[in-house]
Amino acid sequence: MRSSIALVLTVSALLPAVAAAAPAERSFTRDGHSYVYTMTAADNGATLIQGHEVGSNERFRLKVSGTRVSGQANGRPVSFRTAQPLGAIAAATN
Repeated sequence: MRSSIALVLTVSALLPAVAAAAPAERSFTRDGHSYVYTMTAADNGATLIQGHEVGSNERFRLKVSGTRVSGQANGRPVSFRTAQPLGAIAAATN
């Protein structure tokens, strides 16, 4: 019984640290479709955006480096450029 209580107390003490380390989930809606995603910084300074469409669960994973975006959306390769680098925007929102 004491070991169970100690385990529960230890896990409950660690949960805030784990939750703080996880990237914040964000969402948006476009053309009636809702999407949920997370943004994380990659080691090379790029930003990784991973998420899915709510309902269909179609997944996407995009790497943004400067104005260059590449990755997969619904199992298909995508690659395009943006008008502004996301790196500065991602740094400001984190």
